[in-house]
Amino acid sequence: MSATATVDTHTTIAARTAGGRLGALAGLAFAFLFLMGTAMLDLPHGVSDQKMVSWWSDSGHQLTVVVSMYLFVLAGLCFLVFLAKLRSRLLAAEGGTGELTSLVVAGGVVFVAMLFVAAAARGGIGYAIKSPGGNELLPGADTLRYFPTIGYAALGAGGLLAAAVAMATTSWLIVRTAVFGRWLAWVGAAAAILVVVANVALAGMLAIPAMLVWALGTSVAMWRGAR
Repeated sequence: MSATATVDTHTTIAARTAGGRLGALAGLAFAFLFLMGTAMLDLPHGVSDQKMVSWWSDSGHQLTVVVSMYLFVLAGLCFLVFLAKLRSRLLAAEGGTGELTSLVVAGGVVFVAMLFVAAAARGGIGYAIKSPGGNELLPGADTLRYFPTIGYAALGAGGLLAAAVAMATTSWLIVRTAVFGRWLAWVGAAAAILVVVANVALAGMLAIPAMLVWALGTSVAMWRGAR
């Protein structure tokens, strides 16, 4: 029985180590893909209809919005893996029914859903034009101007606020259970506050760096915890 218990313990530790490292790598991949998908695309704002249509008529710009869309989708999938591994750590520390952990997961899932909406809004027009099955004509200037704004509103107001709930709840669990270092609780609290302030100023997308810093910090904590 003792030998069996020892083997089971080693198996559990090995699984936790692998899971923690997978979650950390997924978090790092999310941060990289999300950053690249955001930084590579600079949509025109406040320009005339002629300049708006001219920008979207460029084949290179059309390809860029499609690539940005897929980077957002890949970032969301990586975040789901990161979230699943984070859930395991938080639930083990919280114990019981894991209500706070469930709140973290719910906030993370809503964030990913809004990220997918933003991806479609960013790349939908370019996809319709570039896709062999679409081959559509360029829409009018008003559609080009406002359709991508749906993504900014969905991600900035909906997705990042949901992420703020997840970050703040994770910080509270860290304070209660010491599942990670307390420094991460401060990082999460600060990031959540920045997201809320940015949304009050109707500039939710400007809070993306705060989200990225939290994801990177949590990934580092998960990797160190896995060791």
